[in-house]
Amino acid sequence: MENTRFYVDLDRQTLRQTDKPDNEISFINQMQDMGDHYMLAWDDATKNAAANPENGELLTIPPLSVLDPEGMSEKYGMSVSEMAGKSDFEIIVDQDAIAARRNGILPQIDMAGEKFIIDLRLQELRHAEYFFPVISLKSLDLTDDGWHYEAFYEPIMKQVVQLDPKLTEFPDGVIKIKIPNELGMDPVGAARIYGMAERDLLRRHPIQKELKAEVIPLSETQVPRLIQQNREQLQREHEQITRRMKPVKRPGF
Repeated sequence: MENTRFYVDLDRQTLRQTDKPDNEISFINQMQDMGDHYMLAWDDATKNAAANPENGELLTIPPLSVLDPEGMSEKYGMSVSEMAGKSDFEIIVDQDAIAARRNGILPQIDMAGEKFIIDLRLQELRHAEYFFPVISLKSLDLTDDGWHYEAFYEPIMKQVVQLDPKLTEFPDGVIKIKIPNELGMDPVGAARIYGMAERDLLRRHPIQKELKAEVIPLSETQVPRLIQQNREQLQREHEQITRRMKPVKRPGF
């Protein structure tokens, strides 16, 4: 662009200056999506979008499907011929899925083999067949990076459970699950609840067709360490009790 070269980054949906990778231009935030092309107000001094679009030089940028057709085809599972005539939005966001969601059909997620309806308005997951049990999203813990929820889960009861902090054995049948946050579970619902631009949000977080909770064995969590600590504490307490109960040797007369 204007004698400055940029990489096309499909994952971030940006252009990155080849000799200054920190200089990025976002297709979502800094360009105007015209369907079959983008418009960019270019600032030649910064090699980026102009702070005031009225002062920038208008450039026409081809869509991502033209800039990197093979990459788009691989990333979104659509052949190059199928992408022809479609906008980037139509390729990135499943149009049947978004139509269903806009018609009130709530998304679902597989929780250890059972389907649950995602209802962000009520902040809950409801069993898809029986509508009970209900899992409150408030009962789940947000991960440190903020992108997922996780909790200990009992698949037979279909409920989130709290582990005994003093446990000394692995609890029967309990697993740990990890699911996306609201943006990953239902971007349309999240946009409505939090007042975000639906189209921009869907570009970053397209509707996922098959949502499935990640199942994490307890052996890969902090539970083994907790069990070991509790066992060691019990052993110390037992030794203390044994010492107190040991008869005191009395001197002979």
